[in-house]
Order: sequence, then C-alpha cells, then structure tokens
Amino acid sequence: TITGDRHRLQLMRLSRALKEKRPLYAQKHDKVILLHDNARPHVAKPVKTYLETLKWEVLPHPPYSPDIAPSDFHLF
Repeated sequence: TITGDRHRLQLMRLSRALKEKRPLYAQKHDKVILLHDNARPHVAKPVKTYLETLKWEVLPHPPYSPDIAPSDFHLF
C-alpha cells in the first residue's frame, strides 16, 4: 500500500521531471491536470497542500456516476 507522504514524494518527483524534461511546457502552460480518485493517499492533507503549492488542477473522480454505471436489466 502507499501512504499520503509517499504519494506526495512521487508528485514531487513528477514535478521535477516535468520541469527538467519539458522546460517549454513549464514556460507556456505551467499547469498540470490530474485525475484522482478518492483513495486515501490522494486526498491526504500533505498531498492536497502540496498540489495547492504547485497550482495543479485536480479533477475529482466521482464515487458513483449513474450515467456510466452498467444496468443489470435490458429495456425492450
């Protein structure tokens, strides 16, 4: 399993790698969009505060969405 602190360290490495490998992207856009689910490491306080300092946008993953949930019956 992964902890919130470990996930934050991974995000730090990702941020550093993006700046090193894509310097033009950082100059033009300077924004990363993440799609996170509601797993504990993703919503931990250290992770949230670190993402706020990076100014990255986080798209929340809905826990349940009726429009994509498969139905168990067939309508005729």
